[in-house]
Amino acid sequence: MRILFSYENLLPTSQADAEVFLNTAGALARRGHDATLLVPRPRGRGAMGAEEIFAYYDIDTPLRLGFLPTTGRNVVLQHVGHALRVAGDPRAEAADLVYTRNLGVLTACLARGLPTAFEHYRPWGDQFPPLQALLRRVMGHPKFLGMVVHSHYSMQAYRRIGIPSEKLAVIHNGFEPRRVEPRLAKWEARKRLDLPLEKKIVVYSGRVNERKGLDAMLDMARARPEVLFVLVGSEKRGPIEDKARRIPNVQIVPWQPYAAIAPYLYAADVLLIPPSKVPLQRYGNTVLPLKLFLYLAAGRAILAPHNPDLLELLEDGENALLVPPGDLDAALTALDRLCADEPLAARLGHRAKELGDSLTWDARARRIEAFLERRLASGREPLEPWDVGSCIAESGAWIRDGIVRGKWIHEPPDRAPRGGGAPARAWGR
Repeated sequence: MRILFSYENLLPTSQADAEVFLNTAGALARRGHDATLLVPRPRGRGAMGAEEIFAYYDIDTPLRLGFLPTTGRNVVLQHVGHALRVAGDPRAEAADLVYTRNLGVLTACLARGLPTAFEHYRPWGDQFPPLQALLRRVMGHPKFLGMVVHSHYSMQAYRRIGIPSEKLAVIHNGFEPRRVEPRLAKWEARKRLDLPLEKKIVVYSGRVNERKGLDAMLDMARARPEVLFVLVGSEKRGPIEDKARRIPNVQIVPWQPYAAIAPYLYAADVLLIPPSKVPLQRYGNTVLPLKLFLYLAAGRAILAPHNPDLLELLEDGENALLVPPGDLDAALTALDRLCADEPLAARLGHRAKELGDSLTWDARARRIEAFLERRLASGREPLEPWDVGSCIAESGAWIRDGIVRGKWIHEPPDRAPRGGGAPARAWGR
């Protein structure tokens, strides 16, 4: 296939969406597809070239990188301009399909009659109910090929507004196996990082900010002073860093190059996804977080919240310990179990690695390839029924909660699919 990928933000960036998109495009290019990625780049600025960008993300791929001009002064104008430039680019016209994660690019390319596929992790229609009508209009376009969603949790939002199951594929994210090599024993990793050999260590790896629920981790650290808590990924001094510096058993580690993260994971007794409601329910921007895939591959015990997205890959007592989000006592009890019961921690880590080994970027690319080939060969499926009354009611609740409570991420009362037909096929396991 000739695939034109479009990413709308400036590169490089440490945002997880860029890592996902570049690794996905790169893996599809490795499968022999004629693949080009178009990204914006400001004029007259010493920005990175293609080789430097691929080196930054530690990606080995024949993917071609093309740059489209942008002012870069305003992100909204940048996105709009990029969408129009991609849709009008001769490379888009020559491709079998355009592949994007941006609604603006999707809309602009469909308006030009270009076959276009969409990928995203957010359940847009659930979180922002006024978007439901737009999503139906765009996804009902005859040139709309289909959507890759990162989780069943998000897929339900599109089934609820009547997007046919044939146009949806749940394909989980992945990891690059080279990034967990060489594998290190716990003591080897700790010696390399100058971490204490005898202490129990809990590691969090990812972005360090209040949107990630890290206050829950700091509460755990205050309650367990004998355990060392290591946060890897700080990019600046912010509220979390300020709080952490006042807790003696918390260590802040700056953001690390992708290839340097694995030793911190191997040094851990426990890998933590903060047991908080904040990332998913308040901000809606962490759905099956990317860190989970490296956690699984590392083969260490995982402690995580019992959130609906995480339940797609984690099973309590099988490959992780899961606790109710926001329940500090339950989180501490689970942590104490993992610290005291080394055979339990080892068993959970082993089972996590068994699953993680199957979730590589190359495996993801095979699933996306099969979905796209099937969609290119398929006819047009009509949209299924949609509950307009629920959309109006949810939009009103969204506006009310936003104005009164400052909460602009909506959670619908009923997340079950309302359209008919079979559920979307699970491509991620």
